[in-house]
Amino acid sequence: MEDKLFVKTDDNLSGVLFVEDKEYIFSYETKEDKNFISLTMPVRNKSWNSKELHPIFEMHLPEGYLLSIIKKHFSKFTKTNEFGLLKLMSPSIRGRISYQTETKIENKPLVLDDILHSENNKLFDELVDRFALNSPISGVQPKVLAQIQDKATLKLEQYIIKSWGEEYPQLALNEFICMSIVKKANIPVPEFYISDDQKLFIMKRFDIKADGSYLGFEDMCVLQAKKSDDKYEGTYEQITRTIKDFVSTKNKRQALINFYKMTVINFLVQNGDAHLKNFGLVYDDIDNINLAPAYDVVSTTVYIKNDIPALHLLGAKKWWKEKHLLKFGIEFCDLGKSDAKSFYDECVEAKDIILEELSERFDDIDMLLDTLSKEI
Repeated sequence: MEDKLFVKTDDNLSGVLFVEDKEYIFSYETKEDKNFISLTMPVRNKSWNSKELHPIFEMHLPEGYLLSIIKKHFSKFTKTNEFGLLKLMSPSIRGRISYQTETKIENKPLVLDDILHSENNKLFDELVDRFALNSPISGVQPKVLAQIQDKATLKLEQYIIKSWGEEYPQLALNEFICMSIVKKANIPVPEFYISDDQKLFIMKRFDIKADGSYLGFEDMCVLQAKKSDDKYEGTYEQITRTIKDFVSTKNKRQALINFYKMTVINFLVQNGDAHLKNFGLVYDDIDNINLAPAYDVVSTTVYIKNDIPALHLLGAKKWWKEKHLLKFGIEFCDLGKSDAKSFYDECVEAKDIILEELSERFDDIDMLLDTLSKEI
């Protein structure tokens, strides 16, 4: 049991994760049902064994840009396989799940206004150097997790800061527009901003409560027992089944409405990267589980003209039109015909309003508007 990590939930010891005979083993040390590490892995006497790192732990590993940066800097000093990366990142993983470690990573907090109004062209590169190891967040887009202070209240909050490369021009503005459409359609979203130079998209973590404690969060890969590499192997229908299986009864109808509207908007803006890791559930405890706020919504056909949806819907990966989206809402989200049509129209109206408002606010967004204005 050379490689092991002690896992905590809500700062209470939950169990130990270790590697033995090329197998990942998680063994509960607690008898308290409330200290479960995942909705799919309840507390029990028998250990949870897997040939691969359990999805709930893999969810915290960086991908893409961040992964390449971390491997470049640390592969000389430690193993950068999945377990090695988890050990390396463990001091900075702060949420309902955390890890018992003596290492502490501290960085002086930033000020939100300074990021939004900065004239430093290399600001994001500096943030990466400073916060890479503090950023246990998945996704291939360049992003870091940073502690930021509100100048007015002096309150410290955690925000995800995203940038983009030359191959994806205006990606920050793209996400800002799409997330604004989602918000206008009355779908819960995290607090978000765009910097004055339109190079950074900044989003507040949505799993931290007002008192500083953490909500549980699990993405659809975890809930469907899939690895991150399988995030494109799924369907919108399977997500509705997961919502019905896990979301608390009192939250279920609204969760299905919100997911239906998220689906409609992903098709309206043609978001070809709405994969399983871009949907999830949040919870206070086992009796209060809900759909997570919408996040990571962008139009991918701006950059990839013939892009297709990330997940199957109604048996195919194609940009379905109104008739088929209404069918999905009625058959899988348990909506009546009039409700499905009303929520669909709400999303279309939100898109039209936001595009008109933001076209007046931002210059040089013709490339985005040409794609986002198209009828599906």
